[in-house]
Order: sequence, then C-alpha cells, then structure tokens
Amino acid sequence: LQYYQRHIEYLYGFGRGFAAPGLSTIIAAATDKIAEDDYLQNNTLGVFAQQRFGWRDRLFLTAAVRVDNNSAFGADFDFVTYPKAALSWVMNEEPWWAERAPSFLNTFKLRLAYGQSGQQPASFAALRTFAPVPGPNSTPAVTPSTLGNPNLGPERGEELEVGFDASLFDERVGIEFTYYDTHTKDAILLRSVAPSSGFSGSQWTNAGEIRNTGLEMLVRGNVLNGERLGWDLTLNLATNDNEVIDLGGEEFIGTGNVRSQVGYPVNAFWVQKIVGAELDANGRAINLMCASPKEAGGQPVPCYENGQLVAPRVYVGRPTPTLEGSISSTFHLFGRVRLGAMIDFKAGHKKYNNNERARCAIFLVCHANLFPEQYDPVLIAGYQEGVSVAGAFIQDASFAKLREVSLSYDLPQAWAARFGARFAALNVAARNLHTWTSYKGLDPETYFLSGTPGYMEQNNLPQLAQFVASLHVSF
Repeated sequence: LQYYQRHIEYLYGFGRGFAAPGLSTIIAAATDKIAEDDYLQNNTLGVFAQQRFGWRDRLFLTAAVRVDNNSAFGADFDFVTYPKAALSWVMNEEPWWAERAPSFLNTFKLRLAYGQSGQQPASFAALRTFAPVPGPNSTPAVTPSTLGNPNLGPERGEELEVGFDASLFDERVGIEFTYYDTHTKDAILLRSVAPSSGFSGSQWTNAGEIRNTGLEMLVRGNVLNGERLGWDLTLNLATNDNEVIDLGGEEFIGTGNVRSQVGYPVNAFWVQKIVGAELDANGRAINLMCASPKEAGGQPVPCYENGQLVAPRVYVGRPTPTLEGSISSTFHLFGRVRLGAMIDFKAGHKKYNNNERARCAIFLVCHANLFPEQYDPVLIAGYQEGVSVAGAFIQDASFAKLREVSLSYDLPQAWAARFGARFAALNVAARNLHTWTSYKGLDPETYFLSGTPGYMEQNNLPQLAQFVASLHVSF
C-alpha cells in the first residue's frame, strides 16, 4: 500500500516607494503594493501485489497488478488498474542443453514481458474553473475560465518486450537484446471548446494513441585477458520508431512549427521549406518554390501568391533521435591501472537553430547576407524569408561526442594501510572533450524549450568540458 502527497504553496509580495529611510516591510511601501498566493495539492493512493513462481530453477513467471487513484482524475473517473506479467526461461539449465546447444554458447535466457503504466493529468486539468474579474460598478464577479472534464483519466501506456540474454566463448562475450512495442493510449490532449458552451480555449481530454517500437542491444566483450594486459569493449545501441496513431478524430494537434499529426512522429517539425530559388542582380531571392506534402504529390509549389505566403507546411523531421548508443573501451594494465574512454552518439533527429535564424534572418550579420552571390540561392532565400519561413533553420542534429577519458590507479595496499585503509584508488577523468557533428549551432545537445516542444537553441551554453580528480578510499 502506497500513499503519495505533493504539496506546493506559493506566496509573493511586492512593494515600491518607501516614504522614509529605514523602512523595509512591504506594508510600508507607498505605491505598487501587490500580493499573490497559490496552493496546490496532489494525492495518489496505490495498492500493489506481485507474485513470482519458479520451476526447477529455469522457468520463472512473475505476475503483478497495481490499482491507483489520484486526486487529479475527473469526478466521474474512479480508479485505474495496471497489470503486468513476465516470463523467463533459462535454457542452459535444461538437461538436453549440453548435447544440443552449440559449443560456443555458454548461457542463454529467453525473456517475455507485458506491462501497463500511467501518467495522471495535471492537478487542475479536470476541474471547471472561473476567473475573478471586476463587474459593474467595480463589484466582484466571475467569468468562465476552463471547461474541465469530469471523465478525465490517466494517460495509459502498455508495452510488450521480447528478448534474450546470452554469453559466448567461455563467457568472454555477453549479449543482451530486447525488442519493444509500446502503445500510449488515452493520451491527454487539448481539444478546442465550442463557444456555445460558454467557455473559451481548450479542454483536456483522453483521445490520442501513440506507438513506439524499437530495439535495444548491449554487447560486452573481453578482447584480451592477460595477467599484465586486459581489454574490454562495450557497445550499446537503441533504436526508436515513433508514430501518432490516433488523435480522437483530429488530423493534427499543435501550432507553429511543431505539431503531432496522425501517421507521423509526435511533436515533429512542420514548416514551409524553400526548395527552389533564383538570385536577381541585387542579390534578392526570386521565383521561390516550396515543398509540398507527399500526400499532395510532393511536387514544388510557389511559396507566395500576391505577396502572401501560401505554401503548405511539410514534415521535415522529429526532435527525438531514431538511433542512439555508445562505445566504451577499457584497458587493464599491470593489475593496477585502468585506462578507459567512451564515445556516445545520437542520430536521426532535427533541431531548431534559432541562433542562426537571429544572426542571418533578423540581424542580417552573416557572411551570406553580405555576399549572397557566393552561396546557394535556396540558402539565401531561407535567410531572407527566415522571419516567416523556418525551413532553413530545422537542421540535422546528429552527433558523436567523446564523452569521457579516464585513468585509474589502485594504490599499493601497503600505502593504503599507512592511514588505516583497506583499499585506495586515484582517478582522473576528462569529459566532453570533442563533438563530431554537422549541426551549425553551438551544440546539438543544448535546448531552449520555452514551455513548448520547439527544441530551439537560444543563448544556451554548450556542454562544458570537465576535468575531475578523485581519491576513493575503503576502510
């Protein structure tokens, strides 16, 4: 049985213009006295039960169920149930394994799992609210604010995983492999409210479905295993395919350059994209042609008609990687020294380079602004129209980074014993040393969210290089 409570209180006071020296309380301010307060409380009550069954130390079944109720659920929504089950089979424990299995395969375990989880709505998303306003003759009154939804429940996710764990070649190679298929159902989305209801704006509702599929793989290898020299390698890979399946009847949800549209990744970039242009004698881009959606044939169309931007928005990429992973290597020298390095990478995603947009489209201080004849007319057109057309600034953000290089030395036991220790090791490490990327901004890892999934970079510092030294002592 679990009970969680989240409690937030907010109090703000402001005053300006003290009448005499020495005054410091807000009530002593002569002008602009303001007071604000807010209060939030969220409660979750959950019951969880789990049972694990084992048969002859090789077949294992785990079954569980969780029941949750949350104060943010709508008044007409009672509780939610999340089941899960997992099955594993250690095949190398079977009597026939030694005779039938390949000689290089030491251990092998199959895994199958299914489970559900959820995410509750925001604290007041289900409530109908009214806002205080001044009424006739300055009397207090209220006006409709949010419609609320008494049937609002949690966003539910269900996932199926299939995989295996194996060791090979006298356990010098280890492999972990998983395929996952995740469906997020009853996604919490904003839907426009009919003005006839008396409320304006949007209403939170359970309507959407999103699917994520992919592979996760970890390979460990003991390449060398000598007394004076050892070498370990580790490769970690993960893929992700993301798609919006349903939006409760809506074709897409979102505004501006970011939207979620059926048949495409969630929170993807949708912009007008210039694909053709010419330069006139004054370096101005003319005869602009823009991309059209693949559903409309994908043929270029005029960007402007009668001076108005008429080109449709097209899908140009997603902000989350389709592939990510890392490669790490560790050398063991003379039984005391360890030298390690790790490179990680992400690929298949885009990022809004708002720094380039500010420099080249707003302030016009890029080299291409001064010498347009030296550049591709399509790029010049993207800069000249960049205030309203963002296609030139949605850029590939794939990268690989030298994340860490480290050196560790285990001090002789006699040295550690001098100050009463059982073990001591000295470590030095350098992190974020170099980035390989075609992204034109400061760093493909820095994001400026501004409350929306726009993933812009604006005045953010890149990842800082770090140099760390530490001493580990055990007593």
